[in-house]
Amino acid sequence: MSMAISESEARAAGTPALPIIAQALHWLTAALVLALFGTGVMMTQLGGGVVADLLYLAHKTTGALLLCLVLFRIGYRLLAHLSGRWQKGAASRPVHALLYLGLLIVPLLGWAGASGFGARQLLFGFSLPEIWSPEAGHAELLLTSHAWLAFGLIALVVVHIGVALGDYLTRDAKAD
Repeated sequence: MSMAISESEARAAGTPALPIIAQALHWLTAALVLALFGTGVMMTQLGGGVVADLLYLAHKTTGALLLCLVLFRIGYRLLAHLSGRWQKGAASRPVHALLYLGLLIVPLLGWAGASGFGARQLLFGFSLPEIWSPEAGHAELLLTSHAWLAFGLIALVVVHIGVALGDYLTRDAKAD
């Protein structure tokens, strides 16, 4: 049983197949979110040291890439007029809207928190622009909010997987 459906299967089921670029952007986003969650948990558990510092740099760099990717995805969705394969399900639209919202807010809170601590360095000598002044305070609150919302985002990813599996199983049952 394959999770990907061909264009002919999609047309037969009454849903358009997503273009390959949309599929690639989806799975790249998923991989980055999982990598960010893993590095975020590991770096906070380590606390300090060379490995933790490298994980922080990798986490911030990957977060910046994710934010750019999500903005690109939103633009692509709007320009390509993609409506999504799972729009028929009652939970699909709110889950997708919350996912996109979380994929924007979580990295922005992390960026603001890192700016608030003056820790804007990325890998390869790059640096993030300052979006929150260290003098403004609340960097700890921003990063705590970032962490809690990241856990919420992972919970939404689980719901998203459940909706997608439910859609797949329902479509598979109708095909039989």
